[in-house]
Amino acid sequence: MISAESLALFVVACVALAATPGPNVALIVGTSLKHGRRAGILTATGVNVGLIAQLALVAAGLAYVVETFSRNFDLVRYAGAAYLVWLAVLQWRGAGAGREAPMPSARAAFGRGLAVAFANPKTLLFHAAFLPQFITDRADPVPQIALLAAVFAAIALVGDVLWAVVADKARAALAGRFTRIADRVSAGILVGGAALLLAAGRR
Repeated sequence: MISAESLALFVVACVALAATPGPNVALIVGTSLKHGRRAGILTATGVNVGLIAQLALVAAGLAYVVETFSRNFDLVRYAGAAYLVWLAVLQWRGAGAGREAPMPSARAAFGRGLAVAFANPKTLLFHAAFLPQFITDRADPVPQIALLAAVFAAIALVGDVLWAVVADKARAALAGRFTRIADRVSAGILVGGAALLLAAGRR
């Protein structure tokens, strides 16, 4: 079993990671600024379903899947960056529409989050290298990795929902004549997420 010290250190590391903005957070914040809390939380849900799938692959020890992502690292992240830029263009063109802007369906918001989660291959490679560092019993690693994956997923979901809520509060504060500013900030955040994907390296 994992020692209490290792688990506590892992929780601290997970909280720090959840508080660090990346492409997933950029999508969640950008969506919440444009469309509100519900759309942001649905997007966060999609992101975290993708995250759970990645963690499950790592916990199951499917090294060949990780290797496939590694071989196609650049292709996947370029596609993800292009997708974020496309979403940014849509939001920039709709700047100022405010609360009359068409709300994405639940399926669309969820799908965006899921797509961007899988468009960042570095997260899968990171999990494959990160989780095993906290294992204390090398003789029986699978249950420990599964536990660590579950803890990571829970903290990530809470963190992403908090990002959505905070962004929605900012949207409310910028309502009215500042709506266009909020929409363009939202588009800028999405472009920033694309830049983070493009800047991502294998190390």
